[in-house]
Amino acid sequence: MVKIAKESLPAHIKKGHQLVFSQQDLTAREADMFALMVAHMNPEDWDTQTPEYSFSAHQLSEWLNIESKHVGYTLDPVAERLAKKTIGIRSDTANNEREFDHITLFKRIFYKNRTLTMIPNDELKSEYIKYKQGFALINTLNYLALKKEYAKRLYELLSRFKSGGTSIRKQSLDDLRGLFGILDERGRLKNDKKSFKNNSVLINRCIKSSIEEISTNPKTKKEIIFLDSDDGNKGFNLIKQGRTIVGIEFLYRWIGDQPIEDMNHQGARELIKKLELKRLQTGNPLDIDELKSLSMAYRVVDDEDMVSKIDRAIEQRLLTGNNLIENNTNDEDQEYQSLKNKIEELKELNGSPDY
Repeated sequence: MVKIAKESLPAHIKKGHQLVFSQQDLTAREADMFALMVAHMNPEDWDTQTPEYSFSAHQLSEWLNIESKHVGYTLDPVAERLAKKTIGIRSDTANNEREFDHITLFKRIFYKNRTLTMIPNDELKSEYIKYKQGFALINTLNYLALKKEYAKRLYELLSRFKSGGTSIRKQSLDDLRGLFGILDERGRLKNDKKSFKNNSVLINRCIKSSIEEISTNPKTKKEIIFLDSDDGNKGFNLIKQGRTIVGIEFLYRWIGDQPIEDMNHQGARELIKKLELKRLQTGNPLDIDELKSLSMAYRVVDDEDMVSKIDRAIEQRLLTGNNLIENNTNDEDQEYQSLKNKIEELKELNGSPDY
């Protein structure tokens, strides 16, 4: 079965829990190619035979930001490496024994007549399409927008838990080395990654740098908030045994399910008016969901000062309680500025209750 890629990029990459938490070592470009295939994959594709996924040079040029005339030359070495890549599926038995299975991701990858075709390994069929252990729903455009391989990997891992107050469990440093592809099939450091034996190298390059990219990227920063630890680490807390760092707990919250792009300026202004007037007229703080919506609306009108203040309020609400926020931003949009002036007038009359 040959499946031609859709004209528009699918909104999400759906990855099963086993695939997300497998041991994998992909460069940023390899990860993007793999993501394109998985984004187009559906369980029914496997009903009769192993599916094949084909992408035109035009699509690859647009989605992977490659010059159209250079697609073949650019992706040739990437595909060669990717065709040899394996992932490690690991599990621990009730007797505390480690079980593992290392399997290649692809059966074949080829580029002909300006069309890239990727054929997944059918031995990974269950990992590709069975979701009984849950799955990650990864925003495709935002994933592709990230530049560094470890940022993509962390974004994927955090995307596994987005709703119902769930979050990724605490991870030991050795588990993180496996998840970020630093260990080989025998659980030893790869020859080109010996420096990652140092915990500070692992934390700085895989965790700190990735959180920084995700939290500053114009797309992903609209989705997720990283909270500060008591020690001042953005997005994570160090787990120690004595003075030794043994693991990491990630501190983050997803902002909401509504894409920012779905809200236009007029809708954003109306939402700001509704929620700000509610806060000021009733004197009651907004709830968390309302704060998330308000933050998204301010993002749409590019009021980053208010976004920062409300995001800090959300952090404080989640961690310790409410936080007083005042409006003090300027906006070139006259209608929006008029709304801000009305809010200021109400604040003078009624005071400014907490968000």
